[in-house]
Amino acid sequence: MGRGVNYLNNAEYVIYFSADWINENGECDEDISCMNWEDFKENLIYEICKKLKSYNKCEKWDSNEVKIFLENELAEIALSEYCGLYSLSIRVKDDNYYNEYHKESLGKYHCQQVRKTLENTLVSCGCEVLNRIATMSNGVGVFEKANV
Repeated sequence: MGRGVNYLNNAEYVIYFSADWINENGECDEDISCMNWEDFKENLIYEICKKLKSYNKCEKWDSNEVKIFLENELAEIALSEYCGLYSLSIRVKDDNYYNEYHKESLGKYHCQQVRKTLENTLVSCGCEVLNRIATMSNGVGVFEKANV
């Protein structure tokens, strides 16, 4: 079975993107990639929080590969990476802040509202947003460039 980039369990939606950091020789330098990844994450957090003011920084794990880095009363946003492919996923927060009916309906509506903002933020941070168009029988995903 093939592997792919992971995302939040019960995610309302997942945005796939690539962000290859290549050195001046055209080669991928692991040390530079790590530094650029940390810079990218901090810049992404800053840009999202600037546009979506209700979100706060956090550090939680949904699974071994999915790190929740932003949350508000309604939703959680997480990042995951596998072999140069990244996912930014959002889901309704599972807590008792609102009663079950209101939390789910408000949370789903909120997730729908912020999707375009998250996609545009990724593009402004230099990422190429991708659409998953198919999955092969071995589990490998097939992607195309999204029109964002």
